[in-house]
Amino acid sequence: MKKINILATVIALFATCIFSSCKEKAPIDKKKMTQMVAEYYMLDAVSKHELREVKDLDMNLVYVDFLNKHGVTAAEFDSAVTYYAKRPLEFKSIYEGAIKIINKKLETINKELEEN
Repeated sequence: MKKINILATVIALFATCIFSSCKEKAPIDKKKMTQMVAEYYMLDAVSKHELREVKDLDMNLVYVDFLNKHGVTAAEFDSAVTYYAKRPLEFKSIYEGAIKIINKKLETINKELEEN
C-alpha cells in the first residue's frame, strides 16, 4: 500500500512537471506586442488619411514594412493576436498600454504644433 502511494505521488509530480513545461508561450512578448499594437493603429490612421491623398498607396507594402521593422512575420503577428485573444485580461492590458503610447505621442505632437 505504501509503495502505491509513493508511486502515485511520483507519477503526480512527473505529470505536473510535464504539463507545466508544455505551457504555451506567447509568440510575441507582451511589451513588444503593446508597442506593435500602438504603432499598428497609428499607421492605420495615417494610411487612411494618406489614401485620400495618394491613390496608388499599396497598404500591403506598408504593413509588410511595419512587420519587417519589428522582425515579425505576418503569421507570427496573427498567432500573437490569437494567443492574446484567448487571454482577455492580458489583451486588455496590451490595449491599455497601446492607448497610453498613442496618447503620449498625441501630446508630443500637440506641443510641437503649439510651439510653431
